[in-house]
Amino acid sequence: MTTARAGRRRGTSESKQQILEAARSLFAERGYQRTTMRMIAERAGVDPSLAIYFFSSKEHLFAASMPAPSEEALAAPKLMAALPRAEAARAISRRILESVNSPEASNILGMMRAASSKPEAVAQLREIFISRMMLPMMTELGLSRPKERAVLLAVIVTGMSFLHELLEIKEEWPDLEENAELALLAQAIELVLTTDLD
Repeated sequence: MTTARAGRRRGTSESKQQILEAARSLFAERGYQRTTMRMIAERAGVDPSLAIYFFSSKEHLFAASMPAPSEEALAAPKLMAALPRAEAARAISRRILESVNSPEASNILGMMRAASSKPEAVAQLREIFISRMMLPMMTELGLSRPKERAVLLAVIVTGMSFLHELLEIKEEWPDLEENAELALLAQAIELVLTTDLD
């Protein structure tokens, strides 16, 4: 008869996913500093040693919890490049509004708030959000100074996300129609795509 070593308990992929989901929700609710591996394990309904086995540390678990760009988002730059600038701006605007109104928006914003207390996490989030999502789009469109434009687009996206989630835009502007919001947002993004930055 053999005895399993502590910290090496067998776990299913379902347990790993439960730990990730618990981590995302706790990091979003409490921030990085106030969240512990024990809390995460408790919420996931697993032994803390299993969380350590899968992720080795809170830092690694936080990194694994970061939102990753979807396949659709990674494919978007080539699709946008084939469109005239005004149509590209409208297509980007539509994607932004779909994103901020999705069930995942709260989790993403929560992770952003959690990351703000940890410089390494901020750098990782910046890499995902700007370098892997926004910058390829600006580069594929053949625009000058693509990095600066990517940052401006990221500002618009995060601003819209916070506006919808935290400031509840519908409370301030209850008669705002979706088409009107889309048109206003598209105009702002078209400026990012067409303004001469040289």
